[in-house]
Amino acid sequence: MKLPSRHETDVAPEIPLPPLQEAVLDEATLDQLFFDLAEAAELVSVSLKAGATSRAGDLQRAGSAGGELALARRALGDGTALGVQIRYRFAGSEWWDTLLRVPSGVRLVRVRLEDALG
Repeated sequence: MKLPSRHETDVAPEIPLPPLQEAVLDEATLDQLFFDLAEAAELVSVSLKAGATSRAGDLQRAGSAGGELALARRALGDGTALGVQIRYRFAGSEWWDTLLRVPSGVRLVRVRLEDALG
C-alpha cells in the first residue's frame, strides 16, 4: 500500500461551488423583495427558521405567492423567525433565497437551482 506524499495531501481537490448573490437589505428593500416575489414569481415553498437548532416550520403551497410570503415577512420582522428560505420560479429558472437576520438588516443569499446542481 502506497501512502500519499506530503505534497499530495496538502492540495485539496477543487470543488466547484455555484455562484451566489449576496446583499444586506434594509427594511425598505426587504419589503420591495417580498412585493416583487408576490407579484412576479411562482412560489414553490417557504421555510421558517426559528433558531440555531430548530425550525419554525414550512409554509408550502406550490404555485401561489399568497399569504405565505406575508406571514414569512411578518415572522422575519417580529423575530419569530431568525431566517426564511423562499424557493420560487422566475424567468424559467428556480431560485432559492435565504434571508437571515443580522445586526445591520437582513442578509440575502440567492442561488439559482440549476447552478447549484451543476
